[in-house]
Amino acid sequence: MPQKYFDGKFISKISSYTKPLTKSEIDTYICEGEECAALRSLKGVEPEEFKNLVENVGKYLGENSGKGFTSDYQSFKLSDDIELWSFELPGGGNLYLIDLPEGKMIIDTGYGCFFKDCKKMVESLVYKGFSDVRAVICTHGDADHCGASGYFDVPPVMHPITKALLESGTRGYHSPNGLEVLEKFYTTTINTFSRMNIPEKIITLDTEPLSHHGIFPVIDKISFEGLNFEVWESLGGHIAGQIFLYEKRYGVLFTSDALINFQTLSKERANYSSIADSMIGSVNVDSSIARTERQELMKISKELDDELKKSGRRLLIACGHGSVSILSDEGKLIPASESKHYSA
Repeated sequence: MPQKYFDGKFISKISSYTKPLTKSEIDTYICEGEECAALRSLKGVEPEEFKNLVENVGKYLGENSGKGFTSDYQSFKLSDDIELWSFELPGGGNLYLIDLPEGKMIIDTGYGCFFKDCKKMVESLVYKGFSDVRAVICTHGDADHCGASGYFDVPPVMHPITKALLESGTRGYHSPNGLEVLEKFYTTTINTFSRMNIPEKIITLDTEPLSHHGIFPVIDKISFEGLNFEVWESLGGHIAGQIFLYEKRYGVLFTSDALINFQTLSKERANYSSIADSMIGSVNVDSSIARTERQELMKISKELDDELKKSGRRLLIACGHGSVSILSDEGKLIPASESKHYSA
C-alpha cells in the first residue's frame, strides 16, 4: 500500500539509522510513522515537520558522536576518597560516576551510541576510567538513561517495571494516556537511532514499600562500599518505573528526569530535548503527576538542605539533565559548581 508521508524517498534518507531493524520491523515502523504523522498534524505539527523531527534525531546523534562529541562536567569531593562526577552528554540525560578506592558506580549510562565516546572521556579524566565499574543503576527506561547499560561488565539495577518497559518496546508501557501509538513510535525511533544496548541479565529492585519519604514510597536500599542509598519510587509522571536515589550521609539526591536544571542546558541540548515533546505531545506520560512530583521533590530538597546547613553542608541535587545543583535562597536550582568542558 503506497505511503502518504513515509514514502520510499524518506525511508531511504533514514535507512542508515534504521539498520538494526528487520524488514518486518521496518514495515511496522513505517505504518506507525504514517499514523503518528497524521495524528500530530491534528495538533499543528505538519507531516513534513514531523518527518524532519524523525530525521533530526539521527542527524543529531551522528553529528555529536566521535569527533563531534562534547560534554560539560562537574566533580565533587564527597570525602577524602570519594568523588562524584557528572557528565552532561549531548542532548541526553546525565551520566553520573561515583569513584571510590574499591571501584566505581555508574548512575545512568547515556545513549548506546555515545558509549565509546564516554569511555574515552572518562579514561582521560578519571583514574582507571571504566575498567573498575562494579555497579550500574538505571533510574528509568528512556534510552538516554539506560541505552549503554549493556556495554558494562556488570548487570544494571533497575525497577522491575523498567525491565518490563524495555521488553515491551514502548515508553508508554504501564501508562495508558491515549498516546500509545505516539509513545511506541518515538521509542522505536530513539532506541534504534541511538543504538540502545540492554543486557540480557538485569537485577531488579524490591518494590514492597519499607517506608515513605513525603509522597514517595521507599522501596529498597542499595549499599556500595560505604555508600547507602534509599530508593524512592516515583509516581510515574515522567515514565513508569522511574526511581530516585538519596544518599543521606553525603547529602546527594539523584532525581532522574523529575527535576531538570533547564537554565544550564545549552541551546543545542535544549533544542534536541524538545524533539520528544514535538513528536509525542509531552515527554511526560502524565504531566499532572509529573508536576506534583517536581513540587514534592523541591519541597523535600529544601527540608534536606535546611538540615544539612546545620552542619555547614548543602544538599547536592543531581538532576536528570543539566548541572548538579543546590537551592538558592529563593528556592531555585542553581549550579553547585562551575562546569568544565570536554571535547573529543
